[in-house]
Amino acid sequence: MNIIIRVDASIEIGTGHVMRCLTLAEKLRKQGNIVRFICREHNGHLCDFIELKGYNVLRLPAIQMNLKIPNYTQYSKWLGVPLSVDATQTKKLLKKCLVDLLIVDHYAINEVWEGSLREISNKIMVIDDLADRKHDCDFLIDQNYYEDYSSRYHSLVPPHCKTFLGPSYVLLRDEFYDQWREKKIRSGSVKRILIFFGGMDQTNETGKALATFLKMGRNDIQVDVVVGRSNRHKTELASICNQYDYLHFYCQVNNIAELMCQADLSIGAGGTTTWERCFLSLPSIVWSIAGNQVEICKTLARKKIIKYLGEKETLEQTFLTQQLENLIGNEVERNEMSRLSYLFMKDNVVNQQTMIKEIMRLDE
Repeated sequence: MNIIIRVDASIEIGTGHVMRCLTLAEKLRKQGNIVRFICREHNGHLCDFIELKGYNVLRLPAIQMNLKIPNYTQYSKWLGVPLSVDATQTKKLLKKCLVDLLIVDHYAINEVWEGSLREISNKIMVIDDLADRKHDCDFLIDQNYYEDYSSRYHSLVPPHCKTFLGPSYVLLRDEFYDQWREKKIRSGSVKRILIFFGGMDQTNETGKALATFLKMGRNDIQVDVVVGRSNRHKTELASICNQYDYLHFYCQVNNIAELMCQADLSIGAGGTTTWERCFLSLPSIVWSIAGNQVEICKTLARKKIIKYLGEKETLEQTFLTQQLENLIGNEVERNEMSRLSYLFMKDNVVNQQTMIKEIMRLDE
């Protein structure tokens, strides 16, 4: 099949959308399909990185300064151009050739854009997290968990749309399945902590977490600090880590699942890595770094799957240190978090296989 993925990364958008699309792309490529990407060259784009993974990237031009963009959602400006302009430019890149499957992962794209691409797309799949707009699609994935997750899209997608909802459909790279076979319910003392706040981490939450740990003076605990290549604070963070033999700095790793599996506790954000940590039964201290993460984090905290400390703007150093010390000292709570994470994600392996089979059956 000829498959196109429309997705962007930028300083504002972050890297998570591209990373999960790369995960899906790899699964589809292994089935013998031709997968290409369409991305706009925003500041902080990942076009070169996608190409390093072996995919052809069709590039949309960088945005013009002071361009007026209609606000139909709070994320409209993420597109960089008006919706109709992006749709026209996308079709022009594809030169009106028929696409078997068009995959869209973008908070600024809705049913209007998708409907205009129907003329060159046999089927359309949407990856979403928000359930805040209508879609014209045949498949929809939302890997997030809310109290009403099973009914969130009832009025937002066509009746024929096949939905894959909830964390049991989260897109995970093969490295997580490899480590999953070795995963365990965590018990015992905390000997290793993983700190990871995603690829961009604009507000340097990594530094905040690192300072929190250092305040404890626990040189008996090893800490892995992971950042993406786009992290603007990476030089400063590496310098701090180099001062202590129990701090280990990594930039743009290919073995994050292995590092998660080795850890006894994690500190991170409420994005995609939430589900990766849960899949590997890793107890986690979490704070939200974006508005769309808040409700998910609160829901998981109520189920005692994560330790949610609040939104990044509200957190004080003393509070963070106290919460970290408390959880490190509470083996019973950590063990229960690990056990509940396992139960929450145990159907993922089977559901992933089912989802890919459904996507491949485009002739039905």
